[in-house]
Formats: sequence, structure tokens, C-alpha cells
Amino acid sequence: MKLHSAALAAVLLAANAAPVLAVEGGTGAYLLGSRDSLAGIAPPPGFYFSMELWNLQGDIPFLPLGGLALTDATSSANVAKLNFTQSFDSTLWGGQPFVTVTVPLVSGSLTFDGELTSGLSGTFSDEEQGFGDLAITPAVGFHSGMNHWIYSLSIFAPTGFYQEASVSIPDRSISALSFSKNRWAITPTVAYTYLNTDNGLELSGSANVTFSAINEATDYQTAPEAVVEWAAMQHLPNGWAAGITGYAYQQIGEDSGSGAEQIKAVTGAESLQASVMGIGPMVTYSTMMGGRSVSFEAKYMNEFNAKRRFESDVIEASFSIKF
Repeated sequence: MKLHSAALAAVLLAANAAPVLAVEGGTGAYLLGSRDSLAGIAPPPGFYFSMELWNLQGDIPFLPLGGLALTDATSSANVAKLNFTQSFDSTLWGGQPFVTVTVPLVSGSLTFDGELTSGLSGTFSDEEQGFGDLAITPAVGFHSGMNHWIYSLSIFAPTGFYQEASVSIPDRSISALSFSKNRWAITPTVAYTYLNTDNGLELSGSANVTFSAINEATDYQTAPEAVVEWAAMQHLPNGWAAGITGYAYQQIGEDSGSGAEQIKAVTGAESLQASVMGIGPMVTYSTMMGGRSVSFEAKYMNEFNAKRRFESDVIEASFSIKF
């Protein structure tokens, strides 16, 4: 039994977040919560490597989809983002230029109770692992006293694992997970940080909009997606910092194309616009190890006020080093 991938798009996991009802493939190209503490400060000249580990858990009580009546759907994703940053010993437009290349590795699963149009019912699941879409982010940073800001443009290339969705009745499994968006996308971003070096107070924020090309395979055009992120931290002399971080996501406009119209027809939804908010505590630690600058970060995010998407619990930990 073959199901059109556009009709299954609402429950597909993507490389960067938990599934949503709108936005084809389950989420936008940009990973919510990626910018937090020191978001507006450009790294000093040098080469940096960082690894971010994300765990995302989401659920939804009922979701009609592509001939399936999905109930008690749960999703899980583990994402490892490998970031390679080169900050240049030069100036561009009076600022500090740098570029980051991000390679995501993803392991995800999706489980739900459902009923197929054939009458077969029960628990179905899918589990996959593979590469997500490569991202290249050139940026320029500026500063004036305690004020710092960065202008950047992320370019997402459709290089990750992608497959058409299908259901296997004999082994009660569904092949639905894809970690690529199968389309190009760009995300222009402006980020700002106020860092008071006298008392350690930090206030950071960023805003971006993701513009996506059409997925030719499914004739699905994802509408622009706007994100605002922020963090308030207290830095201590011993290298530790603690505070709170959060974000707000709102899709702008309506998804279009025959793929989006199929989802509306199946779900009976008048709109596919998605939105969600998230907030949680965060800690960081910076020090010198072996003569090199290293830093650690950990945070927990709880999502709420979600519309047309799963609400998720998000745990992230990261490590970075300057070479």
C-alpha cells in the first residue's frame, strides 16, 4: 500500500526539530533554539569546532492523515550538529567576518496507534538514521562598547537523507522519516548581545525569517517562517553563567501547491500555519584547557502554545574548542 509523501508530510521528522502538522517534512530548515547566549558576539579570529547534541520528544493525542487515523502519536529525535567555524583576521564593511559549516547527523523514531483505510489497525512505527541538510552561514559581526551584533545568512542545501513515504502491512511498519527537506532554503538573521563586563549581565536576542524553495517532488511550497530567540544570563568570574532562554515561532502566510492542498483535504484544516513558543533554563561554562579556549553549554526547553504541531521537550548540550 503506497501513500503519497505529501499526505504524510505532517508527521515526518526533519533534521532540525520535532514534527509539526504544517511545514512540509515536519519542520523548517532552521532548528529552533539555535541562538541563545552571546548570540550577537562574533568569535575572535581562528578556527573553531563545536558539537551540539539535541534530544527532542513530542506527542499529540489525535492526527488524521493520508487515510490514517493517528492517535497517541509520539516522536523522538536525536540530532548531532557538527559545526566548523573559520573567523578571519581581517575586516569586512568595518566588521569581523566569519563563516560556519554545519553538518547534522540524525536518528529519529515515530510511533502511533492508527487505522488504515483497509481496516487494519494497531500500533505502527518507523525508525531511521542519516545525514540532515548541510548549512553554510557567512556572517559579519560588529561591536561598540558593551553592544554587539551580527548579520548572517544561512544557506541550507538539500544534501540529507530523503525518501518517499510508504506503509508495509505485513510487518506493520511505516517508512515516513526523512531528514532532508529536499529543497533549498535561506535564513537571513540579525542577532544582538548586550554584555556588561563589569557586573556580568548579558541580554541577547535574534530574529530571522526562513524562505524555502518549492519541493519539486511533492509540489509543496512552504510559507516563510519567522523566529525570535532570546537569552538573559548572569556571568560569574569563575567562568560559569546561568539564566533563561526561549523562542517564539510563527509561520507567515499559507503553504501552497498541490501537496499542501492534499494535506488540507485530508485533515479538513482551513489553515496550515504553525506556531509555538519555548522557554527553559540554561547554563554555560568557559575555561582554558591545554592552552585552548573551550566552552560547554546545557539547556532544557519546554514548548507551549503550539498550534498545528507537536509540543516537545528539548534537551541540548554542546562543546566547543578553538584551535
